[in-house]
Amino acid sequence: MTKSFPTLALIAMTVVMTVAQSSSPNAQRPGSTLDAADRREFAPPPMRAIESKRWESWSKMRTAAGPILGWKIGIRSDSFPGASFADALEKADTLSLGNIEAFSNQKFDIEIPKNVDDKLQPNEVRAVTDKLIAMNIAVPAYHVPDLGSDESSLRSLFSFAKTLKSDVIVTDRLPSNLSLVDKLANENKIGVAICGNPKEILAAITNISHQIGVCGDTGDWLENDIKPVMAITELKDRLFVLNLRDRSALGKHAHDVMPGHGVADLPQVLQQMYHSQIKPILITVSGLDLTQSLDDFEEALRPVMADRVDAISRTSAIRSPDSVSEEDKQAILTALPKHAMVAPKKARRLLVLDLNVAYGGHRSIPAENFALEQMGKRTGAYEAVFDNNLDNLKYPQIKKFDAVFLNNTVGMIFVDPEVREGLTRFVREGGGLAGNHGTSHASMDWDEFGNMIGVRRGVHRANTEKAWIKIDDPASPLTTPFQGKEFLYEDEYFRFPNPPYSRTKLHELMSIDVAKTDMNQGVVHVPGSSVARPDADYAVSWIRSYGKGRIFFCILGHNPTLFKSPELAQYFLSGIQFILGDLDADTAPSSQAAVSSKMKRGTGSQTPHEALAPERH
Repeated sequence: MTKSFPTLALIAMTVVMTVAQSSSPNAQRPGSTLDAADRREFAPPPMRAIESKRWESWSKMRTAAGPILGWKIGIRSDSFPGASFADALEKADTLSLGNIEAFSNQKFDIEIPKNVDDKLQPNEVRAVTDKLIAMNIAVPAYHVPDLGSDESSLRSLFSFAKTLKSDVIVTDRLPSNLSLVDKLANENKIGVAICGNPKEILAAITNISHQIGVCGDTGDWLENDIKPVMAITELKDRLFVLNLRDRSALGKHAHDVMPGHGVADLPQVLQQMYHSQIKPILITVSGLDLTQSLDDFEEALRPVMADRVDAISRTSAIRSPDSVSEEDKQAILTALPKHAMVAPKKARRLLVLDLNVAYGGHRSIPAENFALEQMGKRTGAYEAVFDNNLDNLKYPQIKKFDAVFLNNTVGMIFVDPEVREGLTRFVREGGGLAGNHGTSHASMDWDEFGNMIGVRRGVHRANTEKAWIKIDDPASPLTTPFQGKEFLYEDEYFRFPNPPYSRTKLHELMSIDVAKTDMNQGVVHVPGSSVARPDADYAVSWIRSYGKGRIFFCILGHNPTLFKSPELAQYFLSGIQFILGDLDADTAPSSQAAVSSKMKRGTGSQTPHEALAPERH
């Protein structure tokens, strides 16, 4: 019987496809292994902090304690009942923490519902480490219920802890083979912290190396009638991990309370650790409400942090102009104004600080210090006094000065309540305050400082952005040098998508001309942050009144070219004379000024609030 044409065609096609597949170099035969072409490498690790939303390490005391005191502050990953390890990482990030104590009996996430331990497959381990990188969270401590006793299992455990980049393995039970644990701890350079009665643990580890230490919990100590200060004094450098928890009283019949509201005396505990130079590998905070517990912890930490920061300020030398080249000095001297904008009403003293805490500082500072000093001498407008000692900001010492200039100050600077009170009182009672560029990153945890200077935590793109700067108030005496003309300038431009920045509070003098500027120059410096504002309002400089005092701020100054421009040098001199009280200027908020301008042109309607006369200082 003869086959039809379609049938013959189908048979032919099948034969051709079979031959092609069998001859293909990538063909996979039954039972064969995958060829090289089918083996795909993992994608590269994620960008560090790409999923993190927390601010820089110097933004809060809980994170700044690391670089300033040598204390890593974090939480336990089991602080959230029912949460996976990945969930705990995200919650830690929300709490502005960069450290966590990982627990081996906690599932990783919904896709990998397995414990975070050395039984994970290599690809699963990669998922864990990728998540840590994406959240930019460290695991200084890895917690297991029991170390076990056989060498093979112990080696696997240490290897996994090393993969997590942990510094210490925490265990709830005293190991049965301490000498083997000690050997492996030294081989891997990973400590082991044993939880339990501090005296008993200390006695058991007395004759072995200092790679073995103690895990402590102030709540457990209180429950067992042990005062935390006494335990810490006894443990000294053997205290590897400390969980801070407070209770209503000593003994087992008491209950947990918020940190600082019980008998743990956490301020004294921290003071004892600070003065004894006890630096555990990790300090965790526990409490019924972790948000409030961490806030309470920071208040307990404040006396220690204030003492350390004040001490840093007394020994932090002003960044000398000696590092500025002769060529750059000459360029600055050529650009500096020869005369003051107005004659000073009396001899003026300007206190200049360039203090940076837990941050390296901008390379532009020495050049700006040189310009500030020479400009005062040349014009006679003021005497610049350079000193980072924060005692100068305390009352009544601060009254020796007419104004304070913060030259690119960054970090946890204004911690001491006495310093805070002195500076705010000084400004409210008529003193002046100026800052530039990085100063929006000074004491970001102090709301009143942000309100004073008008901004907090600038975010930026490349430090080589070229932006057109428009003059928002050409009638102001401060902007006279620009004659109302826009100019192109290269610098690192901070934007302020976060409160408190608002034209309803500040008198803007200059801002970025968005229409003329390329708004996509370089990547956003901090992954996970935005530089965008819905209103496209990107201020460059402003003034304001604060109480009876005067504020001047300019975001420029990342690059050491600020005072090489005659116009910008004159502008900064005018800003300084304004805060010193010699140059009068309108400080009415820009939104109010805009309404007033419309009223003068006969447009818009006037409200009683808008009819108020503009403020002048």
